[in-house]
Amino acid sequence: MKFKLFFALLGITLPSIGAAQTMVPADDPRIQTTGRFDLSNPKAPRFDWAGSAFDVRYKGKSLGFLLEDGKNNYDVYVDGKLVSTWVTQAPQTLYSVEGLSKAKHTIHVVKRTEALWGIATFKGLVLSKGGTLFDPPARPKRKIEVVGDSFVAGYGDEATTLKCLDLRPYQNADKAFGGFLARDLKAEYQNISYSGRGIVRNYGEKSRTSPEPFPPLYDRTLCGVPQSRWDFSKWKPDAVVIHLGDNDFSTEPRADSKNYEENYLQFLKHIRGNYPQASIFLFAPNGWPNFRQFVEEVVKARNGAGDKKVYFVGYGEIPQGDLGCDWHPQVKAQRKFADILMPVLKEKLGWN
Repeated sequence: MKFKLFFALLGITLPSIGAAQTMVPADDPRIQTTGRFDLSNPKAPRFDWAGSAFDVRYKGKSLGFLLEDGKNNYDVYVDGKLVSTWVTQAPQTLYSVEGLSKAKHTIHVVKRTEALWGIATFKGLVLSKGGTLFDPPARPKRKIEVVGDSFVAGYGDEATTLKCLDLRPYQNADKAFGGFLARDLKAEYQNISYSGRGIVRNYGEKSRTSPEPFPPLYDRTLCGVPQSRWDFSKWKPDAVVIHLGDNDFSTEPRADSKNYEENYLQFLKHIRGNYPQASIFLFAPNGWPNFRQFVEEVVKARNGAGDKKVYFVGYGEIPQGDLGCDWHPQVKAQRKFADILMPVLKEKLGWN
């Protein structure tokens, strides 16, 4: 095949592909990506944040995605309907959508698992005989960024038990509240989350601070590569929703409240510097682990400093029947979170 030499020169190893199939390189403009992608090699972009996604419009019997991955899971939608979940396994690199009708389809592939499962590399598409790619779907004009911990990452949200032998099958970041919120509001969203991290203290830390809490991760294009740096000019959200604090205060020794507030304020100043026009919503529980007052103090301080577009949104206790792995919210609880946030965002952003 004429593309084999091309990809070989890039150091990309291809699976066995029939002569009637067509290779499309990863940087083809008809392939639309959402999320943070490392484009240092545009023919083989890398990504690891939860919710990273691909959208293509395609007509053909099947469509293959070349993914160098072995730890992450992806949901695959055809025309808005979930058709399969890919559980990547090395050394497999070709994952396909099969049995497509003769109509033109919109195919959406979204990463369920979070960055702690490792970095993936996208190496292009494999079109079936006679398959045709079209211009990608129009991007939504509205944009939402969701930021934070395991609640944002969808940790264990598809489980029906509190104890899970393995987290990977039950994590679905796209079914966390950020995904629901974005779809309800017809917005594009990015999910920047990592389980177990806090503003100053990570879950179970033996001291009141941790060497690497969440804020240092926020600026990375690839969460797993500390030196990578995201260009915030590439994507400007209308709204940023942050859920951080459970890990600071849910185990002993709890974080120092003043240290938490001071560092949260610094984090918000950093976000505001990147997004001067965005509305920022701090989402936190009204009850246990009882840090709402600290979050409200942060909001009050920002408002007092002249930043009036920072808001507090609280939520109540999650019923045990709505909990999955390790007492984390199931999908139905995540749905309720989105329902709490949606009217607030609509009001503050003037969205109908």
